[in-house]
Order: sequence, then C-alpha cells, then structure tokens
Amino acid sequence: MDGDAMTPGAVEGVARDKPGLDEPAMQSISVVQRSSGIGADAALQLLQDTGGLRRPLDPEVNRRLVRRIDKHVMPLICIIWSYIDKTAISYASVTGITESTGLKGNEFNWVASIFFFGQLAFEFPTIRLIQLFPLAKYASVNVTLWGATLACLAACTNYAGLLACRFFLGVLEAAVVPAWVLFTSQWYTKEEQAFRVGIWFSTCGAAQMFGGFFAYGVATHVGKDPNATLRGWQVIFLFLGLLTVVMGIAFWFIMPDSPAVAGFLNKEQKGLHLERIRHNEQGIGSQTFKWGQVREALTDTMTWLYAFWVFAANIPNSIATSFGNILVKGMGYSNEESLLLVTPLGAWEIVALIGLTYGAMKTRQRLYFCIAGHIPAIVGAILMATTERVPALIGYYTSGGIPIGWTTILGLQSSNVAGSTKKVTVACIGTIAYTVGNIISPQTFQARDAPRYLPAKISICIIYVLITLDLVVMRWVLDKRNKEREREKEALGNTYSPEDNHEFLDLTDLQNKEFRYEV
Repeated sequence: MDGDAMTPGAVEGVARDKPGLDEPAMQSISVVQRSSGIGADAALQLLQDTGGLRRPLDPEVNRRLVRRIDKHVMPLICIIWSYIDKTAISYASVTGITESTGLKGNEFNWVASIFFFGQLAFEFPTIRLIQLFPLAKYASVNVTLWGATLACLAACTNYAGLLACRFFLGVLEAAVVPAWVLFTSQWYTKEEQAFRVGIWFSTCGAAQMFGGFFAYGVATHVGKDPNATLRGWQVIFLFLGLLTVVMGIAFWFIMPDSPAVAGFLNKEQKGLHLERIRHNEQGIGSQTFKWGQVREALTDTMTWLYAFWVFAANIPNSIATSFGNILVKGMGYSNEESLLLVTPLGAWEIVALIGLTYGAMKTRQRLYFCIAGHIPAIVGAILMATTERVPALIGYYTSGGIPIGWTTILGLQSSNVAGSTKKVTVACIGTIAYTVGNIISPQTFQARDAPRYLPAKISICIIYVLITLDLVVMRWVLDKRNKEREREKEALGNTYSPEDNHEFLDLTDLQNKEFRYEV
C-alpha cells in the first residue's frame, strides 16, 4: 500500500473526486481528517498540544521570536556549512600534495571528481535516513565523520588512498544540502527563507577567504621549512578536519531537531512559531515516507528546471573549488600568490549573496534578483576566456555571483516544495544534479589545455547564458501556476472553504490549492 494512501489529504482528495458522496458524508470525512494524525505533519500534534486555535500574532512579538530563532539557529548552521567545504583540495593542489603522493597526468582531476561519486552513491539512502532519524542528530553524525575523514587525508601517501578518502567524504556530505533546506523551511517563513539561505550560503565565501589566508601562512612558513615534519597540505587537512569534528559534536548538543523539541522555546513560543509558519502551507515535517509524493516530485516540471540549473551551473564549479588556485596560477602568478589572490572571490560572493538575497526578500522578487546576479558572471566568464592577468582575474572574481542562483534554488526548494517526502526527494534530485555536474567539472580542465584551459573557459561562457535562460523559464512557470489558482478560487466564489489546519496535513504544493509559489 502507498505510504500516503491513508493521509487525511488523500482521503479528502478521493472524496472530492466522488460525485456520489453527499454533504453529510463529506462532513464525516472531514471529521476523520481533523482527528487523524496518520501521515500528518509533526506540527499537527504540536498544534493540539499548544491550544489548536488560530491566534493573532503581534508584530513586535513576532520580531522578538525571529531574533530568538536567529540567535539560536543561524550561527550554528552557518558555521557548519562553511566548514563543509571542498576548497581544501584546491589549497592542497599548490602546497605539495601532487609531489608527495606521486600524482601524474589527470589523476588530480579524478581525486577531485571521486568526491561526487560518493555523494551520488549515497543520495537516495540519505533521503530515508533524514526522515527516519532526528534531523539535527543525523546531520551531526555526518558532519563529525566528515571532519575525521578530512583529517585522515593528511595520512594518504598515494593515489589510491586519496581516492578512498575523497569518496567517503562525498558519502558523508550527501545529507548536508537536503538537511539544510529542511532546517530553513522548519524555522522561517517564505518571506524570510531566501535571505537566510543567502546568509548561510555566503559563509562559503568567508571560509574561502579564511582558508586562503590560512593556506598562504602554511605555505610560506611550513611549506618552505625543509625540516618540517608535515607538508603544507597535510597541515591544512588536519586543521580543517579536526575543527569540523569539534563543530559537528557541538551541533549534536546545541541544534534542535525541530521547533517541536527546541529547548530555547517555551510551549507558548512554540505555538506562536506555528502561527508564524502557518502560511508556508507546509508545516515542520512528517516522518511518514510517501511514495505518492516521490512520484509527484518526479513528474513535476519545476523539479527538472531546478535540477538543470544545478547540474549546468556546477560544471564550471571547479573554478571556485578544486581548480581555483591552479586557474589563477595559470594567469601568470606564483603558487603562494594564487593562495592570496583567490580570497577576493570569497569577498565578492559574500557581498553578492547577502545584497541580492536581501533585495529579493524586500521586494519578494527572488528570480529577478537572481538573474541580475548572473549578468556580471557572464561578463566575467568572457573576460577569463579572452584576457590574461588583471582583466582575467577581475573576470574570475565577478564569476562569484553565480552562487546566487544556487541559493535561490535552495530557497525555492524550501519555500515552493511542500510535502515532507516530496521536499527531500526534490532536494535529493537537486543534489544528484549537483554531484553529476561536479563530477564532470574537473574533467573540463584537461592537462593538455594548461595553463590557460581555454576550452573550459569557453564552456563556462555558454553555460552561464543557458542557466540564466533557465531562471526566466522558472519564473514563467511559477507565475502561471499562481494565476491559475487565483482564477480557480474566484470561480468557486463563496462555495470554496479550505479544510481547518490543512497547512499541517503534509500536503504537497500541487495537492494544496491554497499554496502560492514564491517567484
């Protein structure tokens, strides 16, 4: 039997499709729907525990509650996101890892790519595990083991050892993107989500700046010391890995699994938070796995528009991750200079992400601001392909605006995909697209094309134009759906009345006719 065959939403849907059912029968079904918790969102039980009534939310009370949530939730998810970062392999590429482990030809490319094979292999199992186990605890275990594995890379002495560790790193990171999307949708309203995603995603830029300066210090002080016990790349892996272990353990004890069990909120505040997120039309999550929602995710046009952007945009991703330093070095700079010169990319990423997502939050025009962020990146890609040294370096920096698209997609998946199983399925498909794009990415930088890598740069120009057009199509589809629902509602007039607490029945965005998409 389908996991969602007995949900209240499914019962109601069957009833509406049966013309022979009279009004008393419909009322009977409605009573079952309200009283049943089968397959419903966890918020439904919490709603009953906290009174079960709609209540007005004072704006000042809401602001204080948001500040409290920001204080307890945002710092930790930002810090953890910044340390789950793949640029360590880029720093290692210019601090001796190739020489120490005897890499030759395109073997470094495969060391970079194998990470994403691991992520791809474990993406489907992680969907179920995220729903089966407490969210924060599951994320904590993955983050802690990720840090330990990163530290183990320092002990690798050959190509095979690097491949094994990098593959396992990918397995452990498979849960991160779906989990962070769920955290955001649990704690923030649709209007708040885009900016919060922009904030936690921009910490990658901060990590890149910190990592670049740290790696430069290691390269100049440890790398040039002939008597040093460890090589520069080993110090980088050990430090970043052990730091991530500490943060992963802290995550276990500090981060709540959901608002329902948050220790920093009392019973009244939990009830108020449910009222805050009621109009999200998606609750805080259900642990019931529903195959019907999987099927809907697979047949929803938006799933594949999201996936195409993520896939295509990550084919050039090596310019910011595994090949960033090598690319800057190819512009005519030394190994040590490249470690410092990649850091402004992180600064531009922070400015672009926070600035554009803040504008999107204020205007509720996420996709227009996202498209605006792609224009400088297209210009930058052209500069990288057609110039050298300073102009090419400026082009490299302005390409840092592309992550605004990734944050927009994550934000849209958080705001616009309802139904717990559907949400994690869409996030999983997006992460698979991300991994496939990143598997291809290092292979576009072939050793024979060094040091300019012109074919890779030309492909970047083409891809940036295609993903910008994809954003335009996304906005058209979402806007069309909203207008159709408004017309349907107007046509029904006073005869239309949504079910009480339908927001917490774990309905999907396509099932719930009250759902409106953010654009």
